Amino acid sequence: MNQITPEIIIDGLLILVVFVSAIKAYRNGFFASIIELIGNIGSLIISWYVSSTYAQNIFNAFFRDSLITKSHNYLIQATENIDVDTAISSIIGKWPQEFVNAILSKTEENISIILTPTQEAAVKLVDIFIGPIVIACISVVVFIICFIMLRVICNILSKLLKIINNVPLLGLANKMAGFAVGVAIGSVNIILLSFLLSIIIIITGDNLSWLNSAIIAQSKILAITGMINPFLP
Repeated sequence: MNQITPEIIIDGLLILVVFVSAIKAYRNGFFASIIELIGNIGSLIISWYVSSTYAQNIFNAFFRDSLITKSHNYLIQATENIDVDTAISSIIGKWPQEFVNAILSKTEENISIILTPTQEAAVKLVDIFIGPIVIACISVVVFIICFIMLRVICNILSKLLKIINNVPLLGLANKMAGFAVGVAIGSVNIILLSFLLSIIIIITGDNLSWLNSAIIAQSKILAITGMINPFLP
């Protein structure tokens, strides 16, 4: 008998999300559900665009200079046995190792030159290594804020259109069509949940035994959504 593993439980819950979304859409009706579907997709795309476009600007405006100063002070104090992993964790705290490894693999810079106690080295350390990690965190926060704001607006419109369900005959057809839309809504919800799970992994430093990058990688459903997940390295 196959053992029930965390990734199987996750896949089962995601399938349940589609079913529940379809039932909910049946009750709400087609017009209210189509607004919810458009709202989900639109909120997702707009939030993704805003977070990816402005995260760098936010980092430059509010974090870059202070991180360069902090990095410079760290390099001056720690003049021996310095490595990038230690420097990053000392300056910005613990971060999922896969993110650090992904960033390290994208640079051909000489590590020994970067980790010297100079202002130029501090700038390189921030721009090449620390910056992308902090920007990823900023993207997460901006994405969540934008998505919540847009969803609130769409939910208000969706509730207004539920009144159509009270119309004879049209109301029943509206509910049946709503069920079909609900399947699509459930699929979008799975994508959103995959983003949320990735965010949880980032926040917890990939240290949860029941939810980590290894479990996510083994999930059949999340393996598909991972191709469009902006929060994976």
